[in-house]
Amino acid sequence: MGPSGAVRSVRTSSVARRIGGVKSVRIRPSSELAKATRAAFDHHREQVLQLLPDAEVEHVGATSVPGALTKGDLDVLVRVPQSEFAHAVPVLRNAYSVHQPHNWTPTLASFTDPASSAPPVGVQLVVAGSASDELFGPFRDALIGDPALLAEYNALKLRLDGESDERYTTTKGTFIENVLQRLNSA
Repeated sequence: MGPSGAVRSVRTSSVARRIGGVKSVRIRPSSELAKATRAAFDHHREQVLQLLPDAEVEHVGATSVPGALTKGDLDVLVRVPQSEFAHAVPVLRNAYSVHQPHNWTPTLASFTDPASSAPPVGVQLVVAGSASDELFGPFRDALIGDPALLAEYNALKLRLDGESDERYTTTKGTFIENVLQRLNSA
């Protein structure tokens, strides 16, 4: 299916459904959310920088990649030096809700903004230069720089449209890990 066919099928997919009480994922072009994600990113970037003035704040995830398909959330990456990480965690915990604590490491903490729904917002706090940091920007940059890789990623997301959030996250995570391994071995 060519790009126009892919977009057509995304536009005609049903809204997020529930399968056996489990929320399913709805995939759509990131361009449909560009204005909302830009405004939300600007807002959260400003909020984070007020709390952590020396942090670097980046827009990552599918909504940061032109032509990417997305489930509709905004991913914000907050990068701090190792010496600031222990201070930054409670600061962001006071501004956001803890998210996926089972994934936390000494160099990664994740948060969500429960008040944000259009789009939902996830905040990833990482130690700059750490292995955790390498999970976000390099993948985004690879998608931007390689149209074939972006097409492969979009095809995967189309196959996951309507699947459970758990299946979507696991399958997408495996794809990202494989891409990062290829990048690191190149």
